[in-house]
Amino acid sequence: MKTEFTEKDLLTRGVEEVIEEKNLKKKLKKGKKLRIKFGIDPTAPDIHLGHTVPMWKLRQFQDMGHTAVLIIGDYTASIGDPSGKDKTRPPLTEKEIKKNYKTYEKQALKILRKDRLEVHKQTEWFKKFNLKELIKLTSQISVGQLLSHETFRARLRKNEPLSTHELLYPFLQGYDSVAIKADVELGAVEQKFNLLAGRIIQKQNNMNPQDVITTPYLLGTDGKEKMSKSLGNYIALQDKPEDMFGKVMSITDDEIIKYFELATPLPTKEIKKLKKEKITGKTARNLKIKLAELITTIYWGEEEAKKARKRFETQFQKQEIPKDVKEFKTNKKKVTDVLDKTDLTSSKSEARRLIKQGAVYINDKRVEDIHAEIPKKPFILRVGRRKIIKVSKK
Repeated sequence: MKTEFTEKDLLTRGVEEVIEEKNLKKKLKKGKKLRIKFGIDPTAPDIHLGHTVPMWKLRQFQDMGHTAVLIIGDYTASIGDPSGKDKTRPPLTEKEIKKNYKTYEKQALKILRKDRLEVHKQTEWFKKFNLKELIKLTSQISVGQLLSHETFRARLRKNEPLSTHELLYPFLQGYDSVAIKADVELGAVEQKFNLLAGRIIQKQNNMNPQDVITTPYLLGTDGKEKMSKSLGNYIALQDKPEDMFGKVMSITDDEIIKYFELATPLPTKEIKKLKKEKITGKTARNLKIKLAELITTIYWGEEEAKKARKRFETQFQKQEIPKDVKEFKTNKKKVTDVLDKTDLTSSKSEARRLIKQGAVYINDKRVEDIHAEIPKKPFILRVGRRKIIKVSKK
């Protein structure tokens, strides 16, 4: 994939904060080849567009001659990153974790260069750990430092559960930086504490502390919350072309430029031009189509992206109903009940969740209320951009 990133993009594009910026600039100026670390916990089989924000930053560093080091957090996944969470995640089994990361490298290579990439699983070093080494590791960050973690403080303040094993998460992520000798670590803004833990633990192991780059996050398809696997508001790299295109088209107009900047390799000079435009009405719609086609092209190729665009325009812009659309007759009154009785959702709880996420439409109008009733006349019921049926009353 051809990209047009510049050296200036490294520390400016899609960057929230650089810790020890002066030090990092000095390294870059000297021409030192750096090891740039980014980790993903395999809590689900999908890598989504939110993950690609730091991954595009990794690609920028690769294009400047540096080495990207992708860490698959098969140990930290069993804990679940507590950052920004108000409850303890249920633990995953080893079997679930292995199944989840099976295609991670293949997905990552849609963005990253293979020639300047290392992929490591935490198992490589943690499976050799014994109790003595764990005690030594946990002695390298004080209780005071640990309790400065905003999430930990907030949960204790609200008297919410905080399990002891969650306290280990920063230690494990921090030690990854020792194991792979990271010069720089990337992560989302809410990861800041864990990234700084890497600096502390490297110092304790007589290493030069890594510099840190934090990146902003993308809002999900609901336009309200951060894109997240647990919230189900994400656009997966493995989504089918039609689904991917349709999901991108469902983002809010306010997020269009942010998606171009953070989730695509569109040249920065073009993004600067876009920022000067008034993104409303027809302009917003055309830009969103351009964005959806670009993102779908990255992961599925130009031909599939064009097919996805044609299907979208046929179904939704021209208000045409596919010829093979299924018909469903019902005596139910509520939208959730109808969804539950069709193959559009697997349960009423999923139906309610999808409505809350803004993914359910009647005659192309979004359903806002989980208690909404269906129209008396026949109508088109849609979930997302691909699941669609024609509904009428018995």
